[in-house]
This record gives sequence, C-alpha cells and structure tokens, in this order.
Amino acid sequence: MYFFPGSVARGLADAGFRGVFCGAVNNFSMSLKEIEDCYNSLNSMSELITFKIGFHAEYTSSRELMEGIAGLAHKYKSPVWCHMSETASETEDCVKRYGLTPAAFMDSLGMFDFGGGGYHCVYMTDEDIEIFRKRGLTAVTNPASNLKLSSGIADLEAFRRAGVNVAIGTDGAASNNALDMFREMYLCSVLQKLRCSDAAAMPAEFVLRAAITGGAAAMGLDRCGYIKEGYLADFAVIDLHTPNMQPENDIVKNLVYSGSKANVLMTAVNGKILYENGEFFIGEDIETLYEKANRICERIFAR
Repeated sequence: MYFFPGSVARGLADAGFRGVFCGAVNNFSMSLKEIEDCYNSLNSMSELITFKIGFHAEYTSSRELMEGIAGLAHKYKSPVWCHMSETASETEDCVKRYGLTPAAFMDSLGMFDFGGGGYHCVYMTDEDIEIFRKRGLTAVTNPASNLKLSSGIADLEAFRRAGVNVAIGTDGAASNNALDMFREMYLCSVLQKLRCSDAAAMPAEFVLRAAITGGAAAMGLDRCGYIKEGYLADFAVIDLHTPNMQPENDIVKNLVYSGSKANVLMTAVNGKILYENGEFFIGEDIETLYEKANRICERIFAR
C-alpha cells in the first residue's frame, strides 16, 4: 500500500490489478485536501481500487499535519497507515519531541480509533505492541528493506504472541530492489530464528498466513483466503513439479523456505488472468514497458 496518482490507479484498474493505495502526505509533499480528494475520488473509481488515509511518518510530519490526519480518520471512520519506528533514531527523536514513542503519540491523537497500522515496526516497546493489540492494528514487516538499510529486525514473535495481525511487505524498490514476496517470507522466518536464538521461532505456517491473509486483512479485504463462492477470485498457481519444491513432504514449508517467483505459473485478480507461463496479460506489451522504464532511467541519470 502506498500513494500513487489517480491516473496510475485508473491504469492499474483498467489492466485488471487490485490496488489498495495509501496517502503519503508529509511536510514536503501533498496536503490534507489532496488526501481527502483522493479518498473520495479513488474509492468510487472501481471495485478494484481502494484508498486509505495515511501519511509518510512522524519524523517528516508536523504535529498539526498529524492532527489533521486524525481528523480525517474520524470524519470518514477510516484506518490510518504510516511508516513507524523503522529506526532507533526515529523512535528516540519522537520521544524527545513528544515524550512518547511514535505508536503511543499517534494513538494519543486518536489516529488509530478506526484501525490501520504501521510499516516496519522495528523498534516497538511492549506498550506499543499493546496499543496495536487493543486497537486491532497491523504490523507490516519489510525484512529485506530493513536489512539493506541496516535498520534492524522487527520482533515479530512478540507481535505473534500478543495476537497482533502481522502482514509482510517489501517497501519500495530503492530499499529492496527485488520486491520478491518469496524472499520476504524466507527472511521473515529465518531472521526471527536468529533474533530469538530459536530454530522453532516464526513457523512457516504463520509466515504464509501473514503473507496472504495477513496482508488481505491489513488492506480491508475480508473475502480472501479461500477459493469459494462469494470470495474474491485473487489467486496464484504454483508449480510444485520442480527440484526446489520436491519432495512434497510439507508444501507450506516448501513455499516459505524453498519457494521462488520462478515457481509461479499463473496469477489472477478478480477472476482475470494477468500472468500465465511467462506471458503477461496487462493491456500493454511488456517489452514496451521495459523500454519506457529504461528511458526514464536514462533521463534521470542524465540530470
């Protein structure tokens, strides 16, 4: 979930993608009015598009701006999302400014009265985790990004013990590159084992749920997780007849510890096939997209 212009949201919907977008207002970009306009326009654009109220982070946003975000949350009874407690310095500086951790400060503004959550959540206190439990918030972990930026390892076992919903994300390409959910699942599990000095920590079953239904719950998609009548027909077909997925002693563990995006045979959103056997069905030729991306990079590098 992150912010994209309305034209991008429309393009994704037209191509058949399901998108849950989040506002990223801060002291340097966008405004509360733009966030509210996006909330009203994007949420009525398509059944595939959802917009959530959000801002970048406490350290890039004034108190006045965050109070405005809390006001919008109450006006629309909407969840709020933001980057939270990603680094030690971010958390310490918030305590210096307000006498509270980011989670506690935002909660004191009434920001989470209607749910939401935070991305990263690396430096969380027991009190922060209790706020997440009490408010029904989601902690979205981004292990590859946190490793690349040397931010730290989130205590996902603490969230799991507290019954807090955990979802798995990638953060942006600048701090991740691959944006590979299979790699995120693997890191999510093995980093907890290292952090806890316990090979049984963060079992594969929990990780797979976090990557699938945990993410769906975070996005407010409640008809997910099963292939059944009345549920969203969003699914992926995985090739198990490959060396890395054999033998089939435990398919869940195979997916988390051995799985790769190369194992994906097909993906579908809302019943529409978007990718199958190496071919994309997204409304635009994939080679044209590659060419556009490389032209944009050349333009950036030339500056």
